[in-house]
Amino acid sequence: MPRTVHVVDDDDLARDVIASLVATLPGVDVRAWESAEQFLAAAQQGATPGVVLLDLNMPGLSGNDALRTLDQNRFPAIIVSGQGQITSAVESLKRGAIDFIEKPFTLDKLLAPLRVAFEHLDRNLTLDQQSGRERERLETLSDREVEILALLVDGMTNREVADKLGLSVRTVESHRARIMLKLDVASFAEAIRMAVLAGIETPG
Repeated sequence: MPRTVHVVDDDDLARDVIASLVATLPGVDVRAWESAEQFLAAAQQGATPGVVLLDLNMPGLSGNDALRTLDQNRFPAIIVSGQGQITSAVESLKRGAIDFIEKPFTLDKLLAPLRVAFEHLDRNLTLDQQSGRERERLETLSDREVEILALLVDGMTNREVADKLGLSVRTVESHRARIMLKLDVASFAEAIRMAVLAGIETPG
């Protein structure tokens, strides 16, 4: 599956030059955008996750402005600029950019930041997939199981949960066992971790 690089630059010539340069890399699919607004709209509507080469100085939203709303887990950004502005470079890095590169640049100059950005993207997409699988498992729990899990997350013992819900301790233990089975975890601590990350709350 090809890797995707999004080139965002309002300057037609610069955009074409950068896109052509990146397109020489094997296995890379390049997509070009004329403005930050155009790219952000596409990103929100399901554009292919990839590394973004984002021009700093553009009419409307600048590169640093775009970093405020860009999902950098799915679109790690490298800021490019024709002006060596230290203050802007520092601001870009503070807002999460992988690197700041001055135009014009050679392909060699781009390789290291691209590698780091793709590693960042791969790691986040893997975590997203894992989180998605965990959410699917949590959705298989019944309301009663979610209720018990939420109370256990709050620190209650089996006895306290049983007393609160009017159940026997043995029934609570049985629910715990089914929760672990449905969530496919080896320990209840792992079930607690999944519930905490998912923000599980008692129904109602």
